[in-house]
Amino acid sequence: MPGFDAVTAYILAGGFGTRLRQVVADRPKALAEILGRPYIYHLLDTLAGAGLKRVVLCTGHMAEQLESFLGATYRGMALLYSREDAPLGTGGALKLAFSRHPSGLALAINGDSLTDADLGAFLRWFEGRGELGALLLAPVDDAARYGSVAVDAAEKVTGFVEKGRGGPGFISAGIYLLRPQSLAGVAAGQAASIEQDVFPALAARGALCASKVQARFLDIGTPESYASAGRFLLGEASASACAAVFLDRDGTVIKEKHYLHDPAGVELLPGVVAGLKRMRALGLRLVLVSNQSGVGRGYFSRGDVERVHGRLMELLEAEGVRLDALYVCPHAPDEACACRKPLPGLIERACLELGLDPRRSFVIGDKPCDVDLGLVVNATAILVTTGYGAAHVEAGDCRPHHVSASLLEAAQTIESILASRDTGGAEHT
Repeated sequence: MPGFDAVTAYILAGGFGTRLRQVVADRPKALAEILGRPYIYHLLDTLAGAGLKRVVLCTGHMAEQLESFLGATYRGMALLYSREDAPLGTGGALKLAFSRHPSGLALAINGDSLTDADLGAFLRWFEGRGELGALLLAPVDDAARYGSVAVDAAEKVTGFVEKGRGGPGFISAGIYLLRPQSLAGVAAGQAASIEQDVFPALAARGALCASKVQARFLDIGTPESYASAGRFLLGEASASACAAVFLDRDGTVIKEKHYLHDPAGVELLPGVVAGLKRMRALGLRLVLVSNQSGVGRGYFSRGDVERVHGRLMELLEAEGVRLDALYVCPHAPDEACACRKPLPGLIERACLELGLDPRRSFVIGDKPCDVDLGLVVNATAILVTTGYGAAHVEAGDCRPHHVSASLLEAAQTIESILASRDTGGAEHT
């Protein structure tokens, strides 16, 4: 069984996001931010976690923006691009991408949907079958918006129910496995829809199957569904006010390096993994908030920041740690933004999107701007003596509530504070 190392992912990422205009402005829909990061990176993180090594982005007229933003690699995956000079539809775009970047098996993904399905299980199920294509189906309470898929006892697709018919049903989750022959009916340069042209033709030949899974599904194509995407990624039906730890990045979580923009330079500081695990065990959200003025100064791009964050997440996930969100201020100091620490913009956004209460939360960093940020939002401010922290303690140029030698020691301090809250004791001494 070859596994995903022999599979290429093809992401249909050419949508401009007409219905999300107030969210994406003049950017591709794939760059609409969720929990502080462009949506496409959440999708790429899923593919990297499943073991994919090669990803082709079918970009349409968005090619230049996406390619300049994403670059050639992410988390060890090669990122390739296939641009259509004329509208080809999803089927035509995949046909073109197959011809430019061939693969024995394609994992095709709609660029505007999310699911928590097990992609590895989907692949293993399909490898034992002889059909040319497979759909991943997820249950919804009301299939009227999407249209549902009819499947027989042998798991072959027998037909498609049009949109508009309400009630529960299994719908396509926008994830498909396709052998190259599945697109034989689409001529080179032909405009075709994979949903309306390719799949019905395959189903009529008995060459299309479907796997029904109990997985959650979200289409981010409308403002209403986009607004719930963050809670979807967090695995929650709704947000409820809770406490968080807002973490500085450089000098706090990873080793301080001057304008870091190379993923190879990411190094976790001692005590970070143990400290974050302890904070998580205390029921706290873990949210990164970072000034990255190198973007505004023109030293590196926002895509470089995301590649660094991809490597950070990779290192943490290998240790069983997950960050809930990563928010970045990309502005230079003279841009008069509202999100550059110590201004509260990043935390205000995080509190709105994650349902957080800053007064019950903690801000940890190695610089005065981190301490001042904590004071501005009425959180408990902890200065760590990693990074620049020791120099600031010696200079006495900021007044944190607490000083800790590492994130592990900070976690121990937080545990004591939470215990004091439970018993009505004093937090700050």
